[in-house]
Amino acid sequence: MCKGINRLFFAVLTVVCMVSFAYAESGASIEAGSPATAAEKKKTKKKPFPAQENLLDINTATADQLKALPGLNDEDVKKIVAGRPYARKNQLKQKKIISAAVYDGIKSSIVAKKTPK
Repeated sequence: MCKGINRLFFAVLTVVCMVSFAYAESGASIEAGSPATAAEKKKTKKKPFPAQENLLDINTATADQLKALPGLNDEDVKKIVAGRPYARKNQLKQKKIISAAVYDGIKSSIVAKKTPK
């Protein structure tokens, strides 16, 4: 009778240990996964840059390409070309090359890429 109880005790103990190890391992993987998940969420919260190939580079665009932008007239285009190079696209507004209203209309369509030296 004593041997039967010992076997049952060790069988139950073995099952309890296996379950506790499995639980601990799954809890550890969830905790390890949480920082990665949080990092991924931070990455997705940031607005990605629009596709660069769809944007018009104000440092290299031709006058005809600039004229195609809404709200730009010939005088604006001449000012943009004369003021090159630009480090940032918002310099068009800061340097009063174009009005704030025109800039707001085209800012999602333009980029100021760094020019090679």
